[in-house]
Amino acid sequence: MKILVYGLSLIMIIGCKKENPVSENSTQKEIVKIEAGSEKASEFSDDLNLQTFGFPAEVDGCSCYFSKNKEDFENEKYIYIDDYGKTAYLKMDNKLHKIVMKNDDFDPENFQKEIKNEDLSIKISGKKVKELEEVMMFEGSMVLTLKNGKKSTIPIYGECGC
Repeated sequence: MKILVYGLSLIMIIGCKKENPVSENSTQKEIVKIEAGSEKASEFSDDLNLQTFGFPAEVDGCSCYFSKNKEDFENEKYIYIDDYGKTAYLKMDNKLHKIVMKNDDFDPENFQKEIKNEDLSIKISGKKVKELEEVMMFEGSMVLTLKNGKKSTIPIYGECGC
C-alpha cells in the first residue's frame, strides 16, 4: 500500500513539473482541476490563480510550509504556510489570505489538516517522507475549495518543524 501511495505521489509530482520555473508574479499556475465528485486529478488549470510567496512577517518559530514540488521548495516558492496551528496563509489573485486555524491536530505519521473560513476550505493530507532533528518532511496534496464551488487539488512538498 505504501508503495502505491508513494508511486502515485511521484507520478503527480513528475506530471505537474513545468520546464520553465514559475515566478511569483506569473499568471500561469500549476493547479490540478478535480472533476465533480472525484478525487483524481484530471487536468491543469489556473482557475484559482494560486501564487507562490515568501514567509509572512507574522510567522516566526515553529511552522509548516509547502510548495508544489521539491524544486519550488528549495527555491523558497511556497503556496501554503502556517504557524503551527494558529494562522494559515496562501496567496490567490495577488492577495495574501490569512486564515485563523481552529484545529491544530498533528499526526506526523499521517499528516492531515482541514482549515476553513468564509471564503475557502483547505484540506491537506500527506505522509512523512523524512525526519530530521526538529523537522519532518512531507509529500501529499492540498485540496482547495472556494465558496463558489471551484475545487482544485495541488501536489505539495514541504516541512513542519521548529
